[in-house]
Amino acid sequence: MHSPVVQAEFDGVTRDGREMIIRVAIGDAYEITTKSGGIDAGFYIDIEPLMDRRKQGGTDSLMAMCFSIELVRKTLVVFVAHGGSLFARGTRNPIDLQSPWFESVDGMIRSEFLQPGPAQPEKVD
Repeated sequence: MHSPVVQAEFDGVTRDGREMIIRVAIGDAYEITTKSGGIDAGFYIDIEPLMDRRKQGGTDSLMAMCFSIELVRKTLVVFVAHGGSLFARGTRNPIDLQSPWFESVDGMIRSEFLQPGPAQPEKVD
């Protein structure tokens, strides 16, 4: 992405135990000409390696960004629903996918019930 507005990284573990870095970027703003001749706003969304680059638009840039963040959230929810795990980078603190800011949750569960710390994740291209 050439001009990201939003970026984040998470540690991910697939259902078969493969560790990876999940990179999220929203940006590369663009304009959408509507049928009536108006201009809507849009952003590109990258969630590597989970999905191909996508576009998301809205009637203004705030709506386009809100829709983009919701697409990121839904993508991560689907990853977890299919057996994946999502953690704050470099930890085994899970991400609360219902939190507006993707909060890292820690300190509630006894350590014997937690997954071991992350290995050095491979870069998945």
